[in-house]
Amino acid sequence: MSSREDIRNGRLIYTCNCGWLDLGHLRSSFRPHASARYLWQDILHERGLSITGHQGKHFIGYKQSMGRAGLDVEHFRTYWIKKGLSISERQSVALSIFMEVSLGFESVQEKYSMFTNSGYSEEDLVSNLVGFYVEVMGIKWATTCKPVSIEASQSIWDKEGPIGARKNRSFKPNFHRCDECSSKHGIANPMFPAILNSIQPAIKGKHFDDADKKMPLPRHLHSVLYR
Repeated sequence: MSSREDIRNGRLIYTCNCGWLDLGHLRSSFRPHASARYLWQDILHERGLSITGHQGKHFIGYKQSMGRAGLDVEHFRTYWIKKGLSISERQSVALSIFMEVSLGFESVQEKYSMFTNSGYSEEDLVSNLVGFYVEVMGIKWATTCKPVSIEASQSIWDKEGPIGARKNRSFKPNFHRCDECSSKHGIANPMFPAILNSIQPAIKGKHFDDADKKMPLPRHLHSVLYR
């Protein structure tokens, strides 16, 4: 759950081309099965589990989670992925999985609205997507998104209100008026960068699919394979 203080402490910033960004989402960790970086390395290097009877495929798990003030929230899924895919096909599969789990996690968070307003907060999905492209394509987020100053970001917060109160269920940003976008970056009409639409998410069934019926354990025990 983002607060106005997150602007001052460097976690939250408004950007001209990507709207609000939570920079914590962009600094992908290497937590096993729980970050864009780890997911991409699993898929890029085909390092998922090999299961007898499923030659030509590897099985991965991916989750997103949050722990705050005694509340632990997690969304975990498993998938099989075809081996021998091209780099562009692997990118498409990775994005599809990443987006599906991101949406699932936001939906889980939304169920705890009495404790947190993080579910589908305005910045969440867009920040996730930018962080994915940072890891997979090596984009420079600041060059791409054009951040404004702390003071300009605070002014937008004060005018529009807390970002958690405005929901965004898409991976495209909400834009707000910011004079600094024009004066500092020369952007009069903000536009979501084309590079952030350059990978198309794969459709399930050909190169990857849910692994629920093919794993050697019942679904509720899948996470033990990916600790």
